[in-house]
Amino acid sequence: MDKYLSIGKVSKLKNVSIKSLRYYDRIGILKPAFVNTETNYRYYTEEQLYLLDAITLCVKLGIPLKDLNNYVENDSINLQKLLYDGKILAEEKILEIHKCLEALQDTLQQLSSSVNGMAKIPESKSGLLLPDGFYQNTYEERMVLTVPLEEMDTPKYYGQYILKLFVTAQQLKINATYPSGILHEYNNGKLSRYMFLTVAANDAASASDNNVIRQLPAGIYVCRKISTHMSESVAEEMKEVLRDDSFCIIETDTSSAENKKNGYPFELQYHIM
Repeated sequence: MDKYLSIGKVSKLKNVSIKSLRYYDRIGILKPAFVNTETNYRYYTEEQLYLLDAITLCVKLGIPLKDLNNYVENDSINLQKLLYDGKILAEEKILEIHKCLEALQDTLQQLSSSVNGMAKIPESKSGLLLPDGFYQNTYEERMVLTVPLEEMDTPKYYGQYILKLFVTAQQLKINATYPSGILHEYNNGKLSRYMFLTVAANDAASASDNNVIRQLPAGIYVCRKISTHMSESVAEEMKEVLRDDSFCIIETDTSSAENKKNGYPFELQYHIM
């Protein structure tokens, strides 16, 4: 029996209730390696702890346990596929929450405006008039690895493009990392989009002949925090500020934990000088 772990031991090791372990046995996704017919005690092997980790991950990500068999290949769990599908589910949930937060924010702004009047328009250091909610930041030069997003129609596919960027970086033998984001390029009003990951300057130099590497210039940027990915209404608002039909808006994951906590995980940036 030394090679077996009791159900109580497994419960303590993995912080999973005995009731849950019995349920996993009943639905057939985690059968004990051995059951004592006299006591009906369940016993597991250390190798089964890996499967229990996958089950716990399914529960946390909201993947139905009945679908777990879809990730079993050659008697083992395809953890990469499980994580990838879980990431998509998590992004969909986050997007729904962000939409709710954006609607609440808009309502609060309307209520505030009706009581206090329209917000004042401050003047930036560059002399550009910025509406309420816009501000300026200074950024160093950044090099990014890009992939076109013209055929993308919903944010739930963003994860696929991020994966493609990491694969491309591996092929180019460069290191790609976060923050990630989207370049929204307007050329005489016509929009093109690109997903990007950040790369180190020395890595970018080694792959400079490849047209997937682009430079984001250093300087002053007009910025705005947003709660969800940029919509057409936000683009029109930026266009009013910039007063131009040809420009590029950088939509990047914010590095500020405070911004994310307050429901603003993205920052829009436009280079002005």
